[in-house]
Amino acid sequence: MIKLSLLAISTYMTDPYTNPNTGEETPSRKRIQGLLDKPMKNGSIKKELVDITVKDEVFAKHQNSVGKTIELEVGYFGKNVTFFGI
Repeated sequence: MIKLSLLAISTYMTDPYTNPNTGEETPSRKRIQGLLDKPMKNGSIKKELVDITVKDEVFAKHQNSVGKTIELEVGYFGKNVTFFGI
């Protein structure tokens, strides 16, 4: 787990998804979209847009934080890092 600081751009819910082959439905998820400062090897900073799936209580806490810098506790996975809320 790491703490991520980012500029909140928006909060939204994904659409539910139904698998056309099995009929299995995946419910909608709550996400926070934000800009993350990513340090580059040459010392410059790149702004990177990230979408982070979060729990209901984290979503409710930050729903009105658009335009503000927030901190989220996240986990991550993959070669090209993908964050998820904890």
